[in-house]
This record gives sequence, structure tokens and C-alpha cells, in this order.
Amino acid sequence: MSAAAKPRRTRIRRRLLIASGVVAGTFVAVYIAAEIDMARERKARAYLGDQLYTEVRGTGDPVVFIAGLQGSTNYWGTAFDALGTEHRMIFVDALGFGRSPWPREIDYTLDDQVAWLRRTLVAQGATENVTIVAHSFGTIIAAAYAARFPGDVARVVLLGTPIFANEQQARERIRNMTKLGALFTFNTTLANLSCMTMCAFRPVLRRVLPRLRPDLDPAVVADSVLHDLPAVEGSVNHLLLREKVQDSLQRIGPRAVLIHGRNDTVTPIEDARRVAAATGAALIEVPGDHQQYFYGGVETIHRAIHGENA
Repeated sequence: MSAAAKPRRTRIRRRLLIASGVVAGTFVAVYIAAEIDMARERKARAYLGDQLYTEVRGTGDPVVFIAGLQGSTNYWGTAFDALGTEHRMIFVDALGFGRSPWPREIDYTLDDQVAWLRRTLVAQGATENVTIVAHSFGTIIAAAYAARFPGDVARVVLLGTPIFANEQQARERIRNMTKLGALFTFNTTLANLSCMTMCAFRPVLRRVLPRLRPDLDPAVVADSVLHDLPAVEGSVNHLLLREKVQDSLQRIGPRAVLIHGRNDTVTPIEDARRVAAATGAALIEVPGDHQQYFYGGVETIHRAIHGENA
């Protein structure tokens, strides 16, 4: 090796070491910031104990609302306030999402979600003539709850139900549901890094993201980052990839109403028709894709809540 080449190689090694140190230091800083943020968020939810966060409006027979993946009570907005004169509306954040607890010691399985929902609804006195309205990921929880507690639930209204034949099909279709859900089906390591970074910068993201999506409700966009890493990972791996909502629908039968978009890319309308016919569930077809149920479809949902399925 020439004398001139040695200093050059030394400079390259030095730059690589500096770059590696910067990357490692950045990773550690982001990790620490993420842990601090998650600890703060968990502390803020400690007052709930072993129950989910709820918002309650109106009086009468209970109607429970459960949003989809990364959703919260804000997803429903004021679209159903007109029902408050005859129904007690209970808006629920699923376990690990929104303002509900983010426990670290569980796997976020379907059993976990149903058990926490059960304790919450019992505490709310919602154990008779209950209607559950749910969207996407939330429909899996709602259908399982109705199947396990048939004496409590009069009907379930399921919007954009994810129906998959197997895990491979689920992986392919979840990519049309949410970007984060898609990331977990594609590359778990990258998804974990993405979630950790999001946690580290969550306070900033909650202010910035609504400005980047002016077409959406700012509260909904801000709440989309209110979740814990284990909650998303568990929800994708234990519910979306492995649970078959059609098994619960088979037990619910005509108490279930599927409201499904003809252009839904998560579950094609043909699959919804097939499952409805096989289980006895009612099917109402509406325009739109997986996320568009409030664009002209609120009245349809209102009628389904009242048992008017035509």
C-alpha cells in the first residue's frame, strides 16, 4: 500500500466511525424520547384502571361505537348525536388506542379486547338490548362480543368488515387498510422503528399532521398517533391476520347487519355477499370504499341501528 493511500483509508475509517456514532446516538435518543412519551401517556390513563375510555351521550337503550385501527371516539364526530333522544350512545376507544389504557403486560389478543370491553360495558350498565356499531378492525371485536354475550346484544352494525379466507390473503388486503397496518404485514422491524419514532415525536405530530391532511377531521388525524406499539402489533398479528370474523357471524346470524362499500378494497363486495348469505346476516350495499361510510351513508347506519335493514 502506498504512503498516500494510508491517510485516505484512515480518513474513511474515521468518517465511518463518526457516522456510526451519530446513527447510534440518534437511535438511543429516539428510544429514550419514545419511552418517556409512552410512560407519560400510560400515566395519563391510569385513572381508568381496568376499563376503557368512553364518552357517553343521550339516554335510552345503549348503542356502543367502536372505531377501526388507529381510530378513537373522535372518528364518529357528531354524526350520531340525533340518536341521543332515544339512545344512550357509548363511544369506546379500543384497548391500546386513543385514550384507553395501553398495558404492557398483555398481547392484545381478541380475548383481551373483549374482556376489557365487557368490564367497561358492565360498569356502564349496558347489558340489555345493546346495539354495537363498529368499523373495520372494530367489527372483529364487536362480532366476537355479540357472539359471546348473546343475551346482552340485540344487533351489531358492522361497517367495512374485514373478511379474509386465510393469513396470506389478510396480509395482501390489510395493505389497503392503513399504512401502519400494511407496514406490520410487510416488515415488522421497520414497523417497530416507525412506531418508536412516532412515539418520540408524538406531541409534534399531533399538531402537524392535521395540517398535512386538511381534507380530514383534525381531531381524527391527531388521534391517529394515539396508540402503543404492542397494541398495533398485537392487533395486526392476533386479530387481523388470524381471527376470522365469519366465525362470529355464524353464531350471530340475523342479528348482524353488514354495511359494505361496493368499492371496498379491503374486502371486495363479493366476499361480503358470500358471507352474508352463509351466515344469515343482512347486507346493505353502499357506494364508496373502505373509509367512506360517512359520505352519504349516515342515514343508512341510523336505519340499521333501528332494525330497518332495507
